[in-house]
Amino acid sequence: MITDGHHRAYQALLAGQNTISAEWDKDGGDEIYHLYAQACEERKIYSVLDLKNRVLPQDEYEAKWYNWCDGFNQAAELVLGVENDDKNYSDR
Repeated sequence: MITDGHHRAYQALLAGQNTISAEWDKDGGDEIYHLYAQACEERKIYSVLDLKNRVLPQDEYEAKWYNWCDGFNQAAELVLGVENDDKNYSDR
């Protein structure tokens, strides 16, 4: 599962690359990854190829992505019973 770099992965695919470099994300945990996977399944996103018809202009992307991330993070905190006073903007 890609938790960051979706657009770079998609552009690499368009450029003909069939592999990308990746690092294990040590910041999350199984619970949060399960919630990410569930959100992807709800949107029928199973691979980078599924982003094809979801590319947005930069200003629209920023507004929608930041809004989604904020809502997801708030919901995850409630579901997982975690309180986070420090905002994490690494997904921006």
